[in-house]
Amino acid sequence: MHEKIINRIIALHRYSFVRITRQTLIMIFPIVFIGTMAKMMLKTVFKPDGFIYNIAFLDVIPQNVLRIIQFMLTSISQLTLGILGIYTVYMAAKFTAKRYRRDGKFAGITAILTLLLMSYRYGKSSPQFSLSFYQRLLSGNSLLIVLILGYGVGQLYRWLTPPKDGDNTNALPLLQERSFSSMLPMTISLIFGVTVALFLNSNTIYHAWSTSYSTLVTTAQEHRQLWLTLLATMGLTIFDWLGLGVPYTSMALTSGDSFTANLNYALTHGTPWNVPYEFLGSSLYNSFANFGGDGLIFALIVAILLTSNGSYMHRIARWTALPTLFNFNYATMIGLPVVFNPLFLIPFVFLPIVNILLASLAITIHLIPSTPYPVLQGTPGPLISFLGTNGNWGILIFTLVLLLIDIAAYIPFVKMALVVENRLTLAEQDVISHEKND
Repeated sequence: MHEKIINRIIALHRYSFVRITRQTLIMIFPIVFIGTMAKMMLKTVFKPDGFIYNIAFLDVIPQNVLRIIQFMLTSISQLTLGILGIYTVYMAAKFTAKRYRRDGKFAGITAILTLLLMSYRYGKSSPQFSLSFYQRLLSGNSLLIVLILGYGVGQLYRWLTPPKDGDNTNALPLLQERSFSSMLPMTISLIFGVTVALFLNSNTIYHAWSTSYSTLVTTAQEHRQLWLTLLATMGLTIFDWLGLGVPYTSMALTSGDSFTANLNYALTHGTPWNVPYEFLGSSLYNSFANFGGDGLIFALIVAILLTSNGSYMHRIARWTALPTLFNFNYATMIGLPVVFNPLFLIPFVFLPIVNILLASLAITIHLIPSTPYPVLQGTPGPLISFLGTNGNWGILIFTLVLLLIDIAAYIPFVKMALVVENRLTLAEQDVISHEKND
């Protein structure tokens, strides 16, 4: 059975889109890693409601120094993660065009222009700044759409431009030819971008698209009905796996009538037991399904570190373990990758649901209390339930048991992923050796 799954995954890599997606994710990983680290440090170390800021007593830092640090980290995160779509669409278009010996640089520039046109919000600019863009397309929140766009632009160059021959393609006559040959695919791409922009600038469509993910978050965390929380949680993780979510954004809910009612009860009675809404989505999700962000990525990191010494996955896991511990998992999602990886789809989607069900059962039989207290930003996932009950040791033990179950559940999938990685590496080496021999 495992061998069949592995062979099918390897067969998928024969498709050009899958291969180009993998190449693009590898190339954007350094940008994502730097942006994730900057965001993690900003939220946890240099914000007054951050976990490390409070436990390390960093309030001694002068406010003017703190503001400078916050400005620097915000700038880095916004210019990496905030416009990740631009880097992604360029690399996807470039790799696609180069695969067919077409002009990768012109294809990448065309893809960027098309994405900017699609993202442009007509009539929404302010007097101070004449440009306004739809941020969801420019950031990493629409990774699948951006990859398809880049791939499509690269295919246009494949069909509508001549191949690049020879090594000295930067000679003036060849540059002139490259410039004029790019006119047709560029024009078609820009017309497509404007058409999509007109569609997205409809208020109804814009509102529906821009609020779709946040609506799922609200449903998963604000509702008191367990089945609805489970469905919304599944929707969130599927969105994230498809590269359509916001995996580097903290989503802990610390407001709402139900949350406030639970908090007031706990403060009044001095205990987290028997709060009015024991199965509040935010309490269940953040306490038991958020170890390292959506999909329990911290459990995946530990599983990789235990089973894959010396591999590329092990290297990524070492680099991204720190931000993932504090629930900033986007670098891990891109680096391994988890996004678009069918091997990790089942545990990524269903393990959080299993955790929520087990926690709900434990609350029902009064094995553990609910978690009514708010926690600081960047609180490590396994500690959220402990601090959310103001230090209940029973719930800490229960959470650690859940984490061990999650790690054990991820290990078989990690082993299959390692086999796939090794076979793909060998196949790449064979291709390179054949090219050298030719």
